[in-house]
Amino acid sequence: MRLNEAQLAEYRQRGFLLFPSLLSAAEVEALRAAMPPLVASDGPEIRRDRPDAPPKIVYAVHATSTPFGLTSRLPRMLGTVEALLDEPAYVYQSRINLKLPFSGDSWSWHQDFTAWQRGDGMPKPQAVMAAVFLHDCTPANGPLLVIPGSHTDLLDEILGREADVQGYDTERVPLEVLRGLADRGGVVDLCGPAGTVAFIHPTLLHGSAMNMTPWPRSILYFNYNAVSNRPTASKRPWFMNNPEVAPLAPVAEDALLATA
Repeated sequence: MRLNEAQLAEYRQRGFLLFPSLLSAAEVEALRAAMPPLVASDGPEIRRDRPDAPPKIVYAVHATSTPFGLTSRLPRMLGTVEALLDEPAYVYQSRINLKLPFSGDSWSWHQDFTAWQRGDGMPKPQAVMAAVFLHDCTPANGPLLVIPGSHTDLLDEILGREADVQGYDTERVPLEVLRGLADRGGVVDLCGPAGTVAFIHPTLLHGSAMNMTPWPRSILYFNYNAVSNRPTASKRPWFMNNPEVAPLAPVAEDALLATA
């Protein structure tokens, strides 16, 4: 897939691009089939609210599961990211956010780059978040919400508008900042069928509500970073700050289906 000038301009202006069904139903099924062993594992890359709770986040899936690793290198994924960054990229962090039926948590408004800069010393927001919908995302099951145009490359502004607090159940961004940005750009829910992919600027303000439906809503995130933008610190574990920073090489477009 090759981005045109209109799509590049849209990303620069709005801070995201949304491609419904970029992955086929068969490819989504291959990824879902690879999920049970990841969810059943119990290493440090598995996050739970309590020891007896089901997983909430599974990190480093690109490194521990062949189907997910191949997906990160599909030309329609990697090529899009490199076009947005205008340089080679690697997977800085990958994870699956699981929103189980009736129990998926909400996430307060935030911008991912803040944690990357404070935690890992990422110099600039020269990165792209690629969100792959593993289930249908609807207005009812806690979709990702974004404020179009709320992204910025100004480091002082980025760090100044989000408090240095832990967790997502607290107010991270002042309400007056959110209100001003939302009044200008609105709030958009990123909905679409499983296989939809959103490419998101890392300082775009986003969040999500609880999943109050009987249907799961899981999103796979590949957080790509430009090779020239390597973090300068290593405060966090490898599965949150990947030390392998060599440029990714693309695979064949049918590589994921070949694993099914």
